[in-house]
Order: sequence, then structure tokens, then C-alpha cells
Amino acid sequence: MDKIHTVVSGNKWFKLSGYLREAKEKQYSTIATFGGAYSNHIVATACAANLQGLNSMGIIRGERPDVLSHTLQNALNYGMDLYFVSRAQYRDKTAVQQLTDPLGKYYWIPEGGYGQVGAAGIRDMLKGIPLWEYTHLVTAVGTGTTMAGLIQGTLPYQRVIGIPVLNNDQCILSEIEALLTKADFAKKYEILTGYSFGGYAKKTQSLLDFMNQTYQTVKLPLDFVYTAKAFYGLSDYLQSAELARDSKILFLHTGGLQGNLSLPEGALCY
Repeated sequence: MDKIHTVVSGNKWFKLSGYLREAKEKQYSTIATFGGAYSNHIVATACAANLQGLNSMGIIRGERPDVLSHTLQNALNYGMDLYFVSRAQYRDKTAVQQLTDPLGKYYWIPEGGYGQVGAAGIRDMLKGIPLWEYTHLVTAVGTGTTMAGLIQGTLPYQRVIGIPVLNNDQCILSEIEALLTKADFAKKYEILTGYSFGGYAKKTQSLLDFMNQTYQTVKLPLDFVYTAKAFYGLSDYLQSAELARDSKILFLHTGGLQGNLSLPEGALCY
């Protein structure tokens, strides 16, 4: 069980905290944001808004399905209104905002908490970790906000490794670097590609097998959308990387196990 919160888990509370604080300071009553059918960000935002006494709306990529994913059903249970748009519409988020909030009454959080506010929350998260002990920090990459925050918060001798879970290898580094300062560019960081397993929320039997093997070996639960892909990528990286003997790696488990609820019963051993 996540020791921070069972729903607003992993990095989610930290990415959202600054946005929620600003929304309340500016006296907004409704939070709005974007995400897909398996978005950890969507359900975390719905739950966090509910805890803060705020209304919430999620703009969901794709037509409304006959049966909602567990993620979206959970978001509904936390009081979030869901607004489905086509994938073409979803790409123009400014137009969607104008359509759904013409009077500007909602506080909008970017998809995945992307932005300086979200990255600052990740820096705050690092304050609770003995960061100086580690030489490498590894995380799954969605929007890139978490990786940007890690880079901003790391020490000169540390390397940050990000593993994208979407097929966005060509653009994700620029999205991350857009949140960095000139000083941050001098730090050590890299993207490991080739571990999306077909794309966002896609999976293969080999990935599920890896998740089961990991749990049976070290009792670490992973989700197939984010953390399993990142941990698989890290495991693969360690097979060929030439690391110093005193290297110490911190793997950031970003939470969000709720995505596994969409798997067939018995697919996982946990």
C-alpha cells in the first residue's frame, strides 16, 4: 500500500499539490484537466479535488466507450464529470478549453500535471529522500514533468534516466528540456527508448510475465501502463551498462496500480 495515499499515489500528490493550492487561493471551485482512459493523472486529480472540496472535470481522449475503464469509473466515483472528445479534437487543447469553459470559470491543470508547478512538486518530493546517497535516479516518463523535476533537484554527480511509456521518443526530450533552466542543461540525464511495448497503455504477455516475476522475486507490484515498462527498461539497461561498483540506483515508483484492474482476472499474481 502506498504510504502517501492509496489513490493520489507515487508522484501524483506532489505534482498536483501546487496546482490545487493555487486553485484554492484564487477561489476556483472546479478543477479541469486532460487524460486518457487509463490515466493515473485523471483518477488522482478526481480524488485529490474531492479531498479538497473541489469539483472536477476530465477531458478524456477518444469517444465514450460502451463500458468505462476502471480508471474512468473510479474518477466518476470521486465526483469527476467526464467529457469525451475525439482524438483529433484532443490535440487542440486550447479549443477544447474554450468549448467546455467559455467563461473561464475552471482552474485548468495541464495533462499529467505538466509544467513548472508540477516539476516544483517533484523537487519537494525529493526533500523527503536521502538524495545524496544515490548516483542514478530512474523514472517512467509520460509528459516528462517528473523527469524534469528530478533533473532540477539532482546533484552534479548524479544521472537521471527516463524511460518513456508512449511512442513519443522524438519529442519527449524537448518537452522535458522546456522545463529546465540553462544550469540544468549541464546536468547528466538521458532517455532510454524502446520500452513502450506498443504505446500508451499497450502491453504484451512478456511484460505481464515480467511483472509477475518481479513480484515473486522482490514483492514489488508494478502497473502495466507506467512502472512495469520503466522497471523492465532499467533491468535491461543494467545488463549492458558499465556502472561503477559503488553506483547506487533509486527507482522512482510513480504509483497508479489501478490500471491493472483492467487486466483479465488471474493475469497477475498480486
